[in-house]
Amino acid sequence: MGQARKTNFLRPLYRVGWLAIWSAWVVVLLYGVPYWVPYNDKLTWIVLTVLVTTVAYGLHRLLDYFVTGRPLWAPRRSGGQP
Repeated sequence: MGQARKTNFLRPLYRVGWLAIWSAWVVVLLYGVPYWVPYNDKLTWIVLTVLVTTVAYGLHRLLDYFVTGRPLWAPRRSGGQP
């Protein structure tokens, strides 16, 4: 995709998607992780929290790609080169 699409038409869809993804993330962290992992197993809590956060971030980036047209991975610029 050459240029990012305008989001005026899809902005409500983007906001609802964003809200759904990150609300589900909070719910899973508050209710899912304590349900699946014993309280005294801190390492598994940390690993599962990182995993859930990574999945939520990936879904958010996919939403960016499909709604706004942003590339999933932007090319890195070094040395101030355009």
